[in-house]
Amino acid sequence: MSVDITPQEAMSRLEQHFGSREGMLTHTLTTLSISGQPTDITFYRRKPILNVRVSTKLGAARLYGLEKKLPQLLRYIEFSNGTIAGLNEIWTVNPMPMDGFTQAELDAVDLAQGKDRIGPHGETLREMIRNTYHCKSKSEVDYFLRRWIAS
Repeated sequence: MSVDITPQEAMSRLEQHFGSREGMLTHTLTTLSISGQPTDITFYRRKPILNVRVSTKLGAARLYGLEKKLPQLLRYIEFSNGTIAGLNEIWTVNPMPMDGFTQAELDAVDLAQGKDRIGPHGETLREMIRNTYHCKSKSEVDYFLRRWIAS
């Protein structure tokens, strides 16, 4: 059974479950660290990093009961492309498929979903992608929107 809820209701439920936005990001990053699933990471003040893996250090700390080390590890999160970032720099974590996308899969995406108003302040998905991925052109927005919808 599927139940439609508003974006505000979804955010409220996430905060109830994880305690905060940072709690949700920590959970997501730790899960990705354990699974090795690639992800796009967007930042408040710099370009995103795409299709990276999160260092296994986060997952290991959680799995081996070293939770006291998490705050330090979250200040210097290592990614597979050599980027290091603090949790406070991260805007979104967008998990991607393990095997990536084929061009045919990306071409088949219906961009009409980009018109859906899903943001906390009524933003469309397209606007949210443009902002979080720091897009400079319509073609960039279309590319990242296709990736996000296909994921």
